[in-house]
Amino acid sequence: MLRYDIRNILSMKLLPLALTLLLAGLIFGAFIAHIPPEPAGDIAEYFGITESIMRHGAINLTPEDQASLSKTLHPVYFTNPGYYIRGTDGNRYPVHFIAYSLLLVPVRWLLWQAAIPEFHLFSLVNTLLFFGALTYTLLRFIKVPSRQTVFVILTVTSPLLFFLWWPGPDIFSLSLLLVSLFWFYEGGIVPAAALAAIASWHSQPLIVVTAGMLLYGGLEKHRKHLFLSATAILTLAGLPYLYNLAIFNTLTPWTLLTDGWTMLNGFGLQNISMQKFTEQFFDLNIGVFWYAPLLVTGALISIVSLFRSDRKIRWLIAIGIAMLFAYQTNPAWHYGTSGFGPGRHAIAVIPFFIAAVVWNAKPRPVWTGFMIAVVVSQLYILSLNGYIFPQFRNTLVHSPQATFILNRWPALYNPTPEIFVDRTNHTDLDRPSSAIYAVNGVCKKAYVLGRDIDSVIQTCGQFPTVPAASILNPDTDGFYVTYAR
Repeated sequence: MLRYDIRNILSMKLLPLALTLLLAGLIFGAFIAHIPPEPAGDIAEYFGITESIMRHGAINLTPEDQASLSKTLHPVYFTNPGYYIRGTDGNRYPVHFIAYSLLLVPVRWLLWQAAIPEFHLFSLVNTLLFFGALTYTLLRFIKVPSRQTVFVILTVTSPLLFFLWWPGPDIFSLSLLLVSLFWFYEGGIVPAAALAAIASWHSQPLIVVTAGMLLYGGLEKHRKHLFLSATAILTLAGLPYLYNLAIFNTLTPWTLLTDGWTMLNGFGLQNISMQKFTEQFFDLNIGVFWYAPLLVTGALISIVSLFRSDRKIRWLIAIGIAMLFAYQTNPAWHYGTSGFGPGRHAIAVIPFFIAAVVWNAKPRPVWTGFMIAVVVSQLYILSLNGYIFPQFRNTLVHSPQATFILNRWPALYNPTPEIFVDRTNHTDLDRPSSAIYAVNGVCKKAYVLGRDIDSVIQTCGQFPTVPAASILNPDTDGFYVTYAR
């Protein structure tokens, strides 16, 4: 089932494929020629696992591993309670699943042999995964040349590009999700669900996609044989939980962590809200729309066009919405992205949008104009974050569009406080905090915890209006104040 006929290659126009392979080669070479990315995200564990495997053939962190890693990574990584916790045997093990790191090991060994800086392994593996998924999708699923061109342009100009440089498994999950969606649309329920299950290893809410695809297959006629496949796929999706059970004697060690957000909010449905759902699309800092406006617009038009006539589109809409809500169950909301770009709790909707536009694309002049507009607009948008070399520090800075609104009409922007506080204070704390947004020393807007009311008044003056917020806990509860100046 996973094989494709060589005639698919011969029958397609070669320009989209050639463009894909050319871009892959250019980006691969650019990454090697560039200085390696700065440490970010959960690099301590993803890189640390490769260190342990290469040193002693196991994944537990030994004192020798830690000493070696501390020469290239800040030692504070290895005292952070969110990394490398004690297993039932007394050794320290990574909290993150090991699949992505296993892919990194052979590339790191090759870089070591070639005397190339080993931090390059993330961008190189991510590039191989990303363009491998693009090439496979082109050859296996998209037969119409115009749709091939649309697919390549939408994908390589999307914010997914930022994550090639990111030292983590986001591209691993997003690439598998993209291929999974095309398998689903072609009727390959089993491979689609299996790929989504593997994608969920490093992005747990994607298990909702797996479940949704299997449910669709089960509701179709003549699908009784799906039971055994579904059992195998759900077992595949459960491998990280079996790992946790074997190492930590719990299905998920995340609930055991003592960081502030986990202690305050916990994991679960209590964190879900329509405000966060709106923010996933339209928040000025983390919303998908601002980083791919024409893709989002084209996807919505395509969904409307296909909605009545295509049952799979209707089902994928339900799966996508459920997936976005599943991401909201996390106790922390403003998990960063690789600089300016969609939040990591929203980025997974982009493969859905790309697929929807491709399925609706037609060889008409209007589509040519649309794709030209996409290229022009995305070249500008991607430039704001350094194209394939994103500035990770932008994660803690207000985006250009957020800055524009805050400077002129600050009352219009009232996001989940964690977003405003992190980007105003340029910090990534694991607990609530107050923040004052000022321009040239003039207060424009503030988020004020109950405990900090006096200090904010001292800095900015009396509040223009009496806050309507209810303060039950002055250390965690707060409110927005906008200064009309």
